[in-house]
Amino acid sequence: MLKKMFVILLVLMIFPVRASACTAIYIGSGLTADGSTIFARLEEYNTDEGWPKLFEAIPEGIHTAGEVYTGCFGFTWTFTHDSYGFTAFRDNNTQGICPDCGGTHAHTPYQAGGTNSKGVSVTATETLLGNPAVAAVDPFNTESGIEEAEIPTVLLSEASTAREAMMLLTSIYANVGANGAGSVIVGDADEVWYIENMSGKQYIAVRLNADLMFVCPNISVIGLVDLNDTENVAASDGLIETAMKAGTFVGNPETRTIDYAASYDDAPDSTYLRLAAGLNYLSQDGAYPENLTRSGIDGSAFRITNVDPEGNIVPPYTNIRSEGKPDIRDVMTFFQQEPISRHRSLDTHIFQIRDHTENGTVEWISMADNRTSVFVPYLPMVTTEVFEAYHADIAMPERTDEEPAEGLYYVTANGGYGIYPEGWRDSWYWVFTMLEHIARDDEAAAVPIRERMDALQDEICASGKIGNPAAEICWRTALDLLSEFGK
Repeated sequence: MLKKMFVILLVLMIFPVRASACTAIYIGSGLTADGSTIFARLEEYNTDEGWPKLFEAIPEGIHTAGEVYTGCFGFTWTFTHDSYGFTAFRDNNTQGICPDCGGTHAHTPYQAGGTNSKGVSVTATETLLGNPAVAAVDPFNTESGIEEAEIPTVLLSEASTAREAMMLLTSIYANVGANGAGSVIVGDADEVWYIENMSGKQYIAVRLNADLMFVCPNISVIGLVDLNDTENVAASDGLIETAMKAGTFVGNPETRTIDYAASYDDAPDSTYLRLAAGLNYLSQDGAYPENLTRSGIDGSAFRITNVDPEGNIVPPYTNIRSEGKPDIRDVMTFFQQEPISRHRSLDTHIFQIRDHTENGTVEWISMADNRTSVFVPYLPMVTTEVFEAYHADIAMPERTDEEPAEGLYYVTANGGYGIYPEGWRDSWYWVFTMLEHIARDDEAAAVPIRERMDALQDEICASGKIGNPAAEICWRTALDLLSEFGK
């Protein structure tokens, strides 16, 4: 039992929590080793105390036709039919005080990504930073606009196809507006759409083909786009005009071409460190320095375009090339690269879409730093129950500037102390975060922990075990490791 502390972590926020250092990847089926489509995202939040996550299987009909959904930050949605069942990562806002908004009202799930029973997969909370000049022309709707962590809840409940999900989200942007800037990937066995918004009601969506890959570390990855390509591009009516009013437009209004990133994006140099790590891992040629900045790379090297060098409309592509054809294990290793994964990582989900069957989508899930964790495969279209440790209802950690006299605690990167919440051993997030803390504080311990986790990952990938049986193996291994290190 931890000694009761009188320093309580209260996160009282005026603005929504934004996922501050996330990284997404997309690899089309023509570029993967087994012909599956893979897209994935790691969620990170800028806190050293910890940010507990839950993974759940949401039953169908949890929302009913006509029910009004009310989000943390003013957005409302009336469901058009009883909701589909779906899996979802979520923040743990079940403890009375919401860690996201500081409120005590009845809370929505604040979900980040998942797959529904129709085979639609969604990953959101990939925060972007738009140009302030554009937002001044087309301001965010901070009173009732859709917030990034509300997007999966609405789309997974309502949409039966990826195209339907894309059209639903963009209609919300157009009619209600967005609370903030971000990117979203929606996909099924037929197609995948990538959507970016960096102001209130302006957006662009691109249909991703089988021979395209990209890496998105909180940077716009949509470059020069010809909006006349209505087969592969869906854009808001005022996309060009808004940038022109803001004085940021790059492109040709007469031919309806726009360099979207150049016109809308304002990502800081720090985000390019993860871009360099991702591109260097995929290509294996080390072409980009670890301290890469915005000025150190041409956007055409990594951004999506549908315009060839001669100015013709072509299927969307990037100039990213990988060393060989990546498999699912390679994507897991991608998310172990520093600084893509680090001690502030919260969860990672990889969607591997193979075919139209109910077992055709595999969702690989991990929590905490992927260097000391393991991905467990679930079949989300038929999953009705997940391993209990994934949704253990454990409190937020307490934080103190003074070293606790007793109990289990950890040193945070900013010099304070985090106190493990009561019942932490029942939580997947906290057990694997403890392994992360051991490895971070003791390099001698880090080596055997990481080696054990890598061997376990190979075992899970080779065994074919799915869902709770696979989770049980990983859970027992993690507890054994903690015991070996006296925890």
